[in-house]
Amino acid sequence: MKKVHLLDEYTINQIAAGEIIESPASIIKELIENSMDAGSSAITVEIRDGGKKFIRVTDNGIGMTSEDAKLALLRHATSKISNANDLETISTLGFRGEALASIAAVTQLEMFTRARENISGTHIVNHGGEMIDIKEIGCPEGTTIIVQNLFYNTPARLKFLKSTRAESAKINNIIGKLIIGNPDISIKYINNGKTIYHSPGNGQLLSAIMTIYGTNINNDIFKLIDDIDDIDNNISIEGYIGKPSLTRSNRIHQSFFVNGRYIDRSDILTKALEDAYKRYVTVNSFPWAVISITVPVHLIDVNIHPAKTEIRFKDEKNIYELVYNVVKKSLEMGNYIPLIQTSEDKDVKEKSNTQLSSTIVESSSQNKRDDKSYNNNYYEIDNNSNKNKSTKTIHIFEENSDNKRINSQNDDNNINSSFSYRLIGTLFSTYILLERGDSLYIVDQHAAHERILYEKFKKARLNSEIAVQIINPPIMIDVTHNEKNILINSIEIFSNLGFDIEFFGGNTFIIRGIPTFLKSTNIKELFFDILDNMMGDNTTNSYIIEEEYIISSACKKAVKAHDMLSDREIQALFKQLEKVDIKQLTCPHGRPIMVKLTRYELEKYFKRLV
Repeated sequence: MKKVHLLDEYTINQIAAGEIIESPASIIKELIENSMDAGSSAITVEIRDGGKKFIRVTDNGIGMTSEDAKLALLRHATSKISNANDLETISTLGFRGEALASIAAVTQLEMFTRARENISGTHIVNHGGEMIDIKEIGCPEGTTIIVQNLFYNTPARLKFLKSTRAESAKINNIIGKLIIGNPDISIKYINNGKTIYHSPGNGQLLSAIMTIYGTNINNDIFKLIDDIDDIDNNISIEGYIGKPSLTRSNRIHQSFFVNGRYIDRSDILTKALEDAYKRYVTVNSFPWAVISITVPVHLIDVNIHPAKTEIRFKDEKNIYELVYNVVKKSLEMGNYIPLIQTSEDKDVKEKSNTQLSSTIVESSSQNKRDDKSYNNNYYEIDNNSNKNKSTKTIHIFEENSDNKRINSQNDDNNINSSFSYRLIGTLFSTYILLERGDSLYIVDQHAAHERILYEKFKKARLNSEIAVQIINPPIMIDVTHNEKNILINSIEIFSNLGFDIEFFGGNTFIIRGIPTFLKSTNIKELFFDILDNMMGDNTTNSYIIEEEYIISSACKKAVKAHDMLSDREIQALFKQLEKVDIKQLTCPHGRPIMVKLTRYELEKYFKRLV
């Protein structure tokens, strides 16, 4: 058995660095937060090669004396707390005294700093936690820290860093969050010699938001009301939330701040926001939001994780209710809520239903004309005029003896010679109910139509048969810096998919042409769905992008849940579904198109069987 022994200082520093420094973005976050704690009104961040080789952070804060600068590079040396009691009332972003020591342990670090009351400054060189040089030097007030060659002395960790583009994307994201969370500080961010962000630092949250998302975001967001605060506990909430039309396919664009600290994860805040939006957004759609909470320091605990990106509230129920109520009331006051339909709107609704019917039936007819190999089967509606007029039957006939499986997991679902389903009706304007033999089949109309369109779009792409329609006026799209990088690298892929898109300048792109079959689709919404998926996967793989595009296109064009379908539309839907060459009946997202409930299962449920 090995004996217990104390670790040496070098190993201790390496372990501490491993907890705090995960990537160049971790370093930048810690350095910027130190600058903010130093009372800076202006901070400049410069990186090269995704921050792996070079990072420089300069501020105009209070700076440090020579003695303080030397101590700052030691573990657990800090000016922000003095004893354990101070942990209960932390008002600064940093407080552990580990950041600089951890950064120095795995990099080649230089520091230039000058306290405001001093006429000269200090220059320190520290490589791998070892002091190389320290001397007096002339420099501006404030602090500049240069970090080079991350993980140069720990090659095993160096191998786990991602590509330059991926690491830059992390840095772009964290700096964007810090800009939004601190609108009173001007932050300039330079990547490989090019200025990416430069916030005005005018104290206006909207100005900080527009620095990251562009000026056009102002048309899609609105300010939270300010009359729901907890006066007794001195808790206040401010921020902006997106209109329901701005929802995205993931939570990338949700930002929460508590006392200026960016919170990377808070289940209670996320739940409060999304619960308030439940009446306004569809499933798997996530609202856009920037929410800043000011709360007395004794009511929160930030001493949870070394990265300080999680937080615990002493009264989570109260915080949930405050956020939920302010978001919910703000949404209710929005002017985007649809009005109750009047008699004057009736013609508009009927026209919409007619267009829906023609879309499905026309698509069915077109498929029949385009592909003669699928003419073996057809469906028809029999109104059974000699029987109960409310009973309708979909008949299926085959001209050959080959078995065609509707659901490959159930042998009794094979189509053999001639038989029929009885159409019972629809449920919740979402599910089609069919009876066959001793089984009830429930068909999800959206999933079924989505699969049909997915296969159709995919076939057109494989055969290079995508027609392009010029749109006038063209669509202007403002994106974040990360989205811009992905688009620039993927324009050729989008072109192959039928998009005529070009870079306009800044963070703006112009879409001049779209695939013809998307002419009635919300193009901006579809485009951002694809971008969000690409951001989440962090990929420029053409196959993945095309697959996501086809899936998103099919989803946007498909009939939706709660769309009222006529008998003719149901007939067309099943006629197309029979022609889809797929191994199993699922939508492109993997959800089932059809489920079966047997008579035995029903009678067992109602306790008819002993």
